Amino acid sequence: MMKPEHFEWLSIPKHKLFLTTSQRITKEEKQELYNIYNDITGEKKKPNGCGRCMRNVIKMVAHHYDRYQKIE
Repeated sequence: MMKPEHFEWLSIPKHKLFLTTSQRITKEEKQELYNIYNDITGEKKKPNGCGRCMRNVIKMVAHHYDRYQKIE
């Protein structure tokens, strides 16, 4: 389940774009997306150079962001 602080971070316009478009992302932003993903899923994934892994992380975070938004 997404936490309110994760939702707030993702609601910042620059960060929200990560969920819908292909953007350049800093190391810190990538780490935060993985932290959110790990909190949601209970996994302990770490950022790596795998593009497909990053897309899957973003897809899962976006799904939970949308669900949280509907609850609000």
